Amino acid sequence: MPVTPARPSIGVVPGRMLPRDLALALALGAVAVLELAGRGTGLAPFQHLAWLAMAAVVLGSLGRIGLREGYLLVVSATLSGLAIWHARSPWQMLGGALDQASFLMAFILLLGLLHETAATSPAVAACGEYLTRQPPGRRYYALNIGTGALAVLFNLGVVSFLVPLIQNGIEKATPGDALNPVREQRQISAMLRGFAWSVIWSPTAMAPLVLMELIPGVDRLRWIEYGMGVFVLILILGAFEDRLRFRRYRPAARRQVAAFPTAGALRFAAACAWLFGMTGLAMELSGNTILFGLMLSCPLMMLGWLAVQFGVPRPGAAARVGARVGQILGRGAPRSAPVAITLACSGYIGVVAASLIPAGALAKALNLDAVPHYLLLSALPPLLAMVSLLALSPIMLAVFFGSLFAALPTLPADPTLIAFALSCGWALSMTGSPFATVVLMIDRVGDIPPRRTTWGWNLGFTVLCALVMVPIFWGLTGGR
Repeated sequence: MPVTPARPSIGVVPGRMLPRDLALALALGAVAVLELAGRGTGLAPFQHLAWLAMAAVVLGSLGRIGLREGYLLVVSATLSGLAIWHARSPWQMLGGALDQASFLMAFILLLGLLHETAATSPAVAACGEYLTRQPPGRRYYALNIGTGALAVLFNLGVVSFLVPLIQNGIEKATPGDALNPVREQRQISAMLRGFAWSVIWSPTAMAPLVLMELIPGVDRLRWIEYGMGVFVLILILGAFEDRLRFRRYRPAARRQVAAFPTAGALRFAAACAWLFGMTGLAMELSGNTILFGLMLSCPLMMLGWLAVQFGVPRPGAAARVGARVGQILGRGAPRSAPVAITLACSGYIGVVAASLIPAGALAKALNLDAVPHYLLLSALPPLLAMVSLLALSPIMLAVFFGSLFAALPTLPADPTLIAFALSCGWALSMTGSPFATVVLMIDRVGDIPPRRTTWGWNLGFTVLCALVMVPIFWGLTGGR
């Protein structure tokens, strides 16, 4: 029997919202709307109001946040005090940090609309089921590539969606088999690697979009081209490592292969094309950046995708769409507040910390101009991955390093390659750090300890990827 993934209910949720939940949902919505208004018009008052709305989100979430968010808020306050004490223009610098924080909070909230909508999509469910029911010879490639593709719209939600599918599928196909832990390791690892390395090419990945905000002169299309090429190389390297490690493993019986979901795949491809088409149109009409176009497209994409899912204009479909939108905005948004605060704090800390470091003096002390470009670039990914072992989030490190490079009088290498190298470090940290968000998500939904997922299952792969950065950047820089 095919594995049917559980999907959230899409009917009307009984009961009324608590006043504090409603207030928090309104504050979160205000951050997103004001951030879009500020970026669309260029008027500073909208940006300042977004800061106030962000403060309201923090105050309204005090009963929800955990140790991580509390720690980040304390660090943010401490760095703010240091900036006021030490910096030459502290208020201007703190304003830039608040801009980055409100942008990240608005971005994750708007992108979360796609995640919530994809969670009830039959096309996404059909594609996920197909990926988890492939024969051993092509399962690694299917899960790796498929996870990266689904992450374009589903983002981190693809992990919470696929992990139960993988675990349930293994147990249904070979119940009680002693080799099931090996099957789980191989499939979860393939999924994790595909998700991690999709950040270097995915048009909706947060790493590139954040770094584009920070480092001037980044060519996004060239970055995507580099990313796709390197993704293929890492895919082949990972498949080789997987086959070499498990070369003694032979499946006892053939597993039933799911038929390719042609209709579901076409619908998913159409959804991607629709999103990117709207993004390009919004960018062209507004004369703004691709990032603004993507953020503006997310709520429109949500409404259109839900209309297709519920069969508008059939009788009663519009009411069900309205109920689902209310569910997403009214009940789903408050649950995302801790993650939104985490990302906002990470962006704020990254900008302030980088501003407190004399970038020019540091570059002169390290003599960065004399370092060959390919050595500098190939050192950035493992450096970022190693620092992430200090329980610092990849987004915080990306913002920190991006702000640090942006503050240099002259960049020590091509800006697109610097940003690309930092996104490779983000990818390395997701398979090498037990503190990465995606690894913590796997632990939450699959009960797999983070250190097992990273150091136990993927340490060798992560080291191989770090080593292969040298020839990759040697080739991209022409040996300079």
